[in-house]
Amino acid sequence: MTTPLPVAPEADATSRERTRARPLSRTERRDAIAAATVPLLVEHGAAVTTRQIADAAGVAEGTLFRAFADKDELLRAAVVRSLDPAPAVAAIAALPDDDGLGPLVLRLVEHLLEAQRIGMRVFAAAHQVLDPHRGARLDHRADAHRLGVDARERSARAIVGAIEDKLAAHRSALRVDPEVAARAVFALVFGNALPHVAGGDRLDAAQVADLVLGGIGADVATDPSP
Repeated sequence: MTTPLPVAPEADATSRERTRARPLSRTERRDAIAAATVPLLVEHGAAVTTRQIADAAGVAEGTLFRAFADKDELLRAAVVRSLDPAPAVAAIAALPDDDGLGPLVLRLVEHLLEAQRIGMRVFAAAHQVLDPHRGARLDHRADAHRLGVDARERSARAIVGAIEDKLAAHRSALRVDPEVAARAVFALVFGNALPHVAGGDRLDAAQVADLVLGGIGADVATDPSP
């Protein structure tokens, strides 16, 4: 039996150094903390504590204030981070679509309704931390509010694009262009989720999907595509 050769101390130290995780840059640290804060915003709103955030991010509480000027700046970063459309786009792309247009539309609506539920919780907190009329540093808060609005618009466009891509495979079953269909799905789902827009009780996923697929006319023959 061969006896393993002893490892020189300096070689062992070099090996450990190579496997040690690379320290995060300040930008990476800020993004990681903001990402860890998003679920806490959903659960606690703007009342989330810095101790809860530090625990979720796996850092010391003091680290938060080396990455961010104050709690409000951290929460603003979390709100903007929540608007990153990449996870939603990936989730939409992964939805099964091999059993026809109807089941796909229902899955899309169910997914978007859940995303809207989470988003509403985040934006309940966002109205506090992105409100340009709240507290001091007015110019900074106005800039943050604008960035939040811009991020929301970019997110919406990306999600509509993902829906369009998903529906494009079923073009022969659509009476409108996939782009128009995608915008209609998005608008109906998100409008239905807002009481002041819906004007009454919210429709469930099956009802929304049925309206997307069938419209409200008994015999619809027109095509609203541009």
